[in-house]
Amino acid sequence: MKRVLLLILSLLLLLGCTYDPTESEDADKLEIFAFSIGKADAILIRHRDASILIDTGENGDGTKLLEKLANIGVTKLDLLILTHFDKDHIGGADKIIQSLPIDRIVMPAYEKDETKQFTELNDALIGTSAEIVWLSEDESREFGALTVQLWVSPVPYDGKSDNNQSIVTKVVHNGKAYLFMGDAEEAELKALIFSGKNLTCEVIKMPHHGVYDAQLPALLAVTMPSYAIICDSEKNPADNTTLETLSYFDTTVLETKDGDVHLIAAENVIKIAE
Repeated sequence: MKRVLLLILSLLLLLGCTYDPTESEDADKLEIFAFSIGKADAILIRHRDASILIDTGENGDGTKLLEKLANIGVTKLDLLILTHFDKDHIGGADKIIQSLPIDRIVMPAYEKDETKQFTELNDALIGTSAEIVWLSEDESREFGALTVQLWVSPVPYDGKSDNNQSIVTKVVHNGKAYLFMGDAEEAELKALIFSGKNLTCEVIKMPHHGVYDAQLPALLAVTMPSYAIICDSEKNPADNTTLETLSYFDTTVLETKDGDVHLIAAENVIKIAE
């Protein structure tokens, strides 16, 4: 009996010495946070290999976002993507850039008329050590187990519709894709649908806060997502027609008007965090 107990103890010690929790599948999990900050975008993609923030909400949201990031242990960004220069996407950018170490900041390369938020963004960029990229063509980058594709809008800027200049982000992890649409509207959506790009995804961040667009049925037909995130608010909820269209495609809808959205992809399963 003593020999058996010693053998079991030896095996347990051996397992304890060689087990590394970072090698578990759960350590490779991908998390998506869509923060509830009103009718505005701020989405974090977090993985052991990278923390990526897409947009920063409205003016004054920077402090709130920093608190939310700190609460989940994010103290550095590998990539900050500002999809376009509307105030509900870049409003908190100056505070984020001034407060967090950031490796790379990517923005679209169109000429924007000066606004308060755009001026504050440019002032913050002067003092950052981050690599600054004004994206003029599509690119793809690897962050360990993540592939991040950034697609520029092919729609010429008319000086009015910033939405149709949105950078679209596709993240691929463990063979599953996640698509973040900025505020793309009809012209950009149509160009994307007919671009030949692989748009199939598990999760889509719906364009333009859930405002209905004539291209949405076609977009959902080519993306076929299981989950749709909508950055909306009680005051400005998603259009009923958008929600009805998503229901037709049997897509689970997650709206930030109901609070922060948190999805976890681990062990090849995507689930809503409790």
